[in-house]
Amino acid sequence: MRHQPGMAAMAAAIIAQPAMAQAEALPEPVAAMIRHAAETLDDAKLAAVVEAAKATNPASGAEIDALAGRLKAEYAARAEEKRIAELASQGLLDGWSGQGELGVGMTSGNTDQKTAVASLKLRKEGLKTRHSLRALADFQRDNGETSREKFLVGYKFDYKFFERMYAYGTLQWDRDRFAGISRRFTESAGLGYKVIVHDGHSWEVEAGPALQQISYTDGTSENQLAGRASSLYSVALTDTITFGNDTTAFFGASNTSLSNLASLTAKFSDRLSGRLSYLWQRESNPPPGLKKVDTATRATVVYDF
Repeated sequence: MRHQPGMAAMAAAIIAQPAMAQAEALPEPVAAMIRHAAETLDDAKLAAVVEAAKATNPASGAEIDALAGRLKAEYAARAEEKRIAELASQGLLDGWSGQGELGVGMTSGNTDQKTAVASLKLRKEGLKTRHSLRALADFQRDNGETSREKFLVGYKFDYKFFERMYAYGTLQWDRDRFAGISRRFTESAGLGYKVIVHDGHSWEVEAGPALQQISYTDGTSENQLAGRASSLYSVALTDTITFGNDTTAFFGASNTSLSNLASLTAKFSDRLSGRLSYLWQRESNPPPGLKKVDTATRATVVYDF
């Protein structure tokens, strides 16, 4: 009985050894590897490094998870602080990004056709505001006669109330002689909501009243109050292929305009992409002799800058 305290202490020490081993700090090379992966803000890379670290240090799984989680949150917070500071310090000409799109085509023989489409989009994202500029030219000639001639210039301003909800205002001029529109000015304001906000997957909807001043190709003109609604959808199908679908509608008393653009974009590099698109447009009340529906299928090259 006199030896029991010593034996109990020895047994307690033996039992505690595994726990003490688990509590040891991670080797510095392993911690450095996790730190570097977390700094990239790439979740897939961090997950792969954590898995490798656990495989080589099976007794330290909890410590590895804790370190990875802490570093991920720390570097994400730093990146967000940097982004906010950069946006807050932007000048009028700072922070713009853009996308240029160009497609040309020519056939000869039984059919003599020439087509050209070019567009430019500029965008500036601020803390509370977003500016968007857009210009489009779409032209086609068949057997020496113009069969398509569409031009558009527009500006859009968004003010963000919350992460998902914002107010917008738009100004737009367009011309489409083969839809019966010689000149059309449109002003609109309303509310927008981001229904889906995920990496590689987004959907925004907007609605509000609009004013239109329209001059038709038959010489008539009118002003109308209309309702505007739009849907902008985009989803990354793979790392390099994206599907987009943009719909805009103006509902007026004398004329309703609908347009839908479906596109499939494949990235060739960080800046260069190829795009296949299908455009469907409808004017409910075109001048006599003109069709209500117009479509166009295009293959274009896209450059991001």
